[in-house]
Amino acid sequence: MSNHDQLRYSDPVARVQYGLLMVLFRIVRMTGWRAGYGALARGLGRIFGPYRAVWQTLPGGAPYKIYLNDGYWTRFALFHTHYEPEVAVIVHAARGNVPLFCDLGANSGYWTVRAAGHFPQVIAVEASARTFARLEENAGALPGVTLHRAAIYTVSGQTLTFVNTHNSHASARLMEGQPPGAADLTESVETLAIDDLVPPGTPALIKLDVEGAEIAALAGAARAIRDGAVLIYEDHGNDPDCAPSAHLLADPAMRLFALENGFEEITDLDSIRALKTDRFKGYNFVAAHHASPLLAALCQTLQSPVRTGTT
Repeated sequence: MSNHDQLRYSDPVARVQYGLLMVLFRIVRMTGWRAGYGALARGLGRIFGPYRAVWQTLPGGAPYKIYLNDGYWTRFALFHTHYEPEVAVIVHAARGNVPLFCDLGANSGYWTVRAAGHFPQVIAVEASARTFARLEENAGALPGVTLHRAAIYTVSGQTLTFVNTHNSHASARLMEGQPPGAADLTESVETLAIDDLVPPGTPALIKLDVEGAEIAALAGAARAIRDGAVLIYEDHGNDPDCAPSAHLLADPAMRLFALENGFEEITDLDSIRALKTDRFKGYNFVAAHHASPLLAALCQTLQSPVRTGTT
């Protein structure tokens, strides 16, 4: 079944808007004007209005709402058969072994929605007020799901100022000396540490996508990592220093795995740099304490000759 067959439209006009987006997307792909699609999608949104949307049925049957003026989610969630398939493999393999899935930097809740129903408890955290409202739309009523509007950081209870970039899917970034653009908005939000989200002794599966604040987030996860949590974290293609991976590799107790070509252990930064061939893309890696029972279970499943299915 194609993505188009799984869509429900907010109204008949949304179907027209979606059809135009499909045409624009194909033109952009043929011309190689990579940055153009987002601008075109936002431009159509100004013509058709900001609230028209589609609901995509995700694997597992849950609906995920995507606004048609969103140049990121329409491109990656609607026009590609699978979004982040490497993450889906990990999520599928963890089912039945994990009591808690954490979606930290949840954006509009794609992985929150996909994880709901497959794990006893799901916690999603998003910093941006605008994006959190969309997360609530998608996941607020799902059973077993708890949402927090907060920033993942080293400690809980601090207040941080974020910039919401008007033309980026990334919901928010720390201001930290880089001033906002003329069309950007700033907002303040309270922090949460991973160790205050994950109960002691819980082998959680944690997806971490916090737009440059990974090292601060990891510093607040020391106890959860010792307790056996497994992290799916992003190391972006535009970071030649591979900052989050370098931070993790500096700890000899940690093991890292790449997901681009299966589930392959990585022991040096040169190997990570070699995988990051696209500076516009975020690359997902897995990290855990070497003694993590959950990591051992994932290795047994994902490195076995026979592997089937995704969530």
